[in-house]
Amino acid sequence: MSTASIQEAAEPLRTLDPASADDSDLDAVRRVVGDARVVCLGESAHFTSELTRLRDRLLRFLVRELGFSAFVLESGLPEGLMVDDWVRGGRGDLAEIARREITYDFGRCAEMHAQLQWMREWNSTHEHQVGFYGMDVPGWCGNPAAGVAACLERIPSQPGDRELLARVDLGGSMSPSPEGDAVAVPTGLSEGVAALVTRARAANDDIAVQCARGAQYVCDVLNNGLYPETGRNLRNEAMTENLRWLLQREHKVLVGGHNVHLQRAPSFDGTAPIGALLTPELGSDLVLIGTTRGAGIVPNLDRDAQPSRRFATPAGEFSPPPHSLDALLDSVDHPHHLVDLRRRQPQALAAATAMSGQTTLIDLDPRQAFDAIIHVRHIHPAHGTTDLPPQAES
Repeated sequence: MSTASIQEAAEPLRTLDPASADDSDLDAVRRVVGDARVVCLGESAHFTSELTRLRDRLLRFLVRELGFSAFVLESGLPEGLMVDDWVRGGRGDLAEIARREITYDFGRCAEMHAQLQWMREWNSTHEHQVGFYGMDVPGWCGNPAAGVAACLERIPSQPGDRELLARVDLGGSMSPSPEGDAVAVPTGLSEGVAALVTRARAANDDIAVQCARGAQYVCDVLNNGLYPETGRNLRNEAMTENLRWLLQREHKVLVGGHNVHLQRAPSFDGTAPIGALLTPELGSDLVLIGTTRGAGIVPNLDRDAQPSRRFATPAGEFSPPPHSLDALLDSVDHPHHLVDLRRRQPQALAAATAMSGQTTLIDLDPRQAFDAIIHVRHIHPAHGTTDLPPQAES
């Protein structure tokens, strides 16, 4: 594909600054979203300043202009209840709540704090509220305790609840391997959590049910592995179930997560992502927007590294390979831009056979995975994830 045709397909975004008062450059986003109830905004790398600020800017636009009422993050659902309470005016220190109650360490960066602060300020001055939800399983997918505790707080108590809560807290010692292998949980724990799900349903408390179900998913992952059979990813299934539930509570939602969890095409591990699971039932009510990026440091969580290096990949600088969609879109003159994949002829992107995913390259056809792509020219670690100096705002 010629540089001219790429240039023609790209619609410039003037800035990534969430505080910008001029949203005229987001008309392309408005057109892509249309009347959809669910917008999934993927990110090709976690913990980047640019992609987190882009998500914040789009959330503010969707709330102000299109009536969106919730932000949903790839983070534990039970833990997110405290975050939602804070953005709706609850007490507590923002940095502490975000660090403790947003899982996978997504709550430690200043860019995330700025988004939550805006949500709280919006809610304090508008009748049309915006809520925060986690959609993932509790405890970093390795500890069901948060789900059990949140459920028990909402349903009538019974003898043995304290003992169950003590037994279910597995600490940091048990977690699934990157390959998704099983790790046996203590005898009887899965049965205790299953009984809790039944109690929550009997109490007719839907939040309690979802919290207990999250704990149940964690037990399933530990007992059977993240991939219990070909084509299944238990985290994706849990997040999809939670999204179905919250769509009964919220009219329009923005979902934030990694590209590989949100895309419509099969993931790199051959499993069905959220987009693939939800498309048959939501149809045009679901819009999937992926992101690509140019050069920069790719943050990559390594909890065993020294604190200053936990989010800096050993590979250092990332430059997209020639056959990737990242490289193709990086040739556009505009540093940030949107390409509506539904408006392009299929052959227009035939040269792109992969997209970046954290520190790896994911082989896929972008046209089958997303409805649109937003490209960001440079990326840097989000503030608070490393000891690197702050970067200039774009």
